[in-house]
Amino acid sequence: MKKYKFIIVEGVFVCCLLIYCVKGSFAALSLGNSKWGEILPKKMSQEDKAFSKSLAHYTMGLIYDREGNLETAIKEYKEAVGYDYNNTQVHLRLGSDYIIVGNLQKAIEEFKNVKKIDPEDTKSRFLLALIYTAQKKFTEANSEYQEIISIKPGDLNALTSLADLYVIQENMVEAAKVYEKLLQTNKDSALMHFNLGIIYSRLNKIDEAVKELKEAIRLKDDYVEAHLALGVLYELKGQKNEAIACYEKALLFDPLNVRIYHHLGEVYYRNDKIDESIHQYELILKLNPKDLEAYVGLAYVYLKKKDPESAINIIRRAQSFGLDDFKLLLAIGFAYSLKEDYEKAIQAYNDVLKKEPTNARAHFYLGTAYERVNKKEAAIRQFRESIKFDPEMAEAYNYIGYMHAEEGTNLDEAMGLIKKALELEPNSGAYLDSLGWVYYKKGMIDEAIIYLEKARKIVGDDPVIVDHLGDAYDKKGEFDKAIKIWEECLKFNGDQAELKEKIKKEKEKLKVKNGK
Repeated sequence: MKKYKFIIVEGVFVCCLLIYCVKGSFAALSLGNSKWGEILPKKMSQEDKAFSKSLAHYTMGLIYDREGNLETAIKEYKEAVGYDYNNTQVHLRLGSDYIIVGNLQKAIEEFKNVKKIDPEDTKSRFLLALIYTAQKKFTEANSEYQEIISIKPGDLNALTSLADLYVIQENMVEAAKVYEKLLQTNKDSALMHFNLGIIYSRLNKIDEAVKELKEAIRLKDDYVEAHLALGVLYELKGQKNEAIACYEKALLFDPLNVRIYHHLGEVYYRNDKIDESIHQYELILKLNPKDLEAYVGLAYVYLKKKDPESAINIIRRAQSFGLDDFKLLLAIGFAYSLKEDYEKAIQAYNDVLKKEPTNARAHFYLGTAYERVNKKEAAIRQFRESIKFDPEMAEAYNYIGYMHAEEGTNLDEAMGLIKKALELEPNSGAYLDSLGWVYYKKGMIDEAIIYLEKARKIVGDDPVIVDHLGDAYDKKGEFDKAIKIWEECLKFNGDQAELKEKIKKEKEKLKVKNGK
């Protein structure tokens, strides 16, 4: 599924934007509304003169700030601090400028000074938390938010920022707790219900996530992101019609949103509604003729339709707009493989690897193409490259193992590789068949039958699996079982002359066995 994420303040650049917001309140300072204006008496003492000088430097700092002369502004603020160290507003302003010029350590020092001077100040803690988040010092950022919440238990900004921090840390359990607390006093916030729904989905609490997203939509019917997220969750639940309804509802509010058409194209594709899927992708390309993902998606729809020529034409159309991405080359490789033009497929996959030399899937499909043209060693090299770049590429482990089994070579290695594939995907009928076939080649017929029967139970009457299982029963001398299995296979593969010949010979063996 496509993941929905919160907009979380992580970078120093975003921190700077927030700093400017903070500065906005400072810029309004004048003798009438500032600290200095309130305390300056008509007759000035030495202490009062210090305040006056501090104010003068602070004012000059503001002027230099407005001119964009930050270095000089910083000098003025430092002078102001020298005359009036306990004025938190000057420290905040100085820290803000340090952030903008990139001196985060100095900024941290100034905000810490504010905390010492005024233990109840929350602005300094908020800015410190933003800096720590940008530096990925999540423990320190968490502490600052917790301090803000202890000072102002209902501070909405602090609580939502703390939740976002937990999301950055992938601590979804704590993030959910914060939003659950927020919703106790903000039940009518569609945004909070949406965020909690997304967090629940990350925790695999799908039903709870659906409930929160529905509530977000109830509160804000035109909440496009909520409709999209709900559609994705319905897809996860296998409720494709409900998913389509969500995406179509989102279109009512945002008919030019190409992401919605992408969702519809994908769900129709997965639901084998080929024409509807093609229609959605073509709509996207009318809105944006250079949408790479739409071309890729449309090409795969045609490949699913077993129409490689149309897929190739779509890719050429994309390339005519100057699009040159490895995803297009990978798709054209699939198309040529489907046409059994393996030399062109090999060229396409090699072109992918020129752009993406560590692309494990490209190495894997290049290996399959080499295997089809009987370049066994080249194929195995590519499968090993695939595993090197993606140690969880189960297909590659299985392919090498099965190739060895077919050749009757390196059977111990083959068994280890296929068992590794099954560790990664324990319910794969294809991998169970491969393991059964290795046992068969090793002469361990009882073990072979166990795994081949498991494979058949998962996959059904796949001709390869049924053929292997029949061979195993034949090897064990149970000719009647072999005949029965092969005859069942003929029902959906009646044109296999080789299989018919095997059945004929097996019946002759059975006659001999029975003494007839």
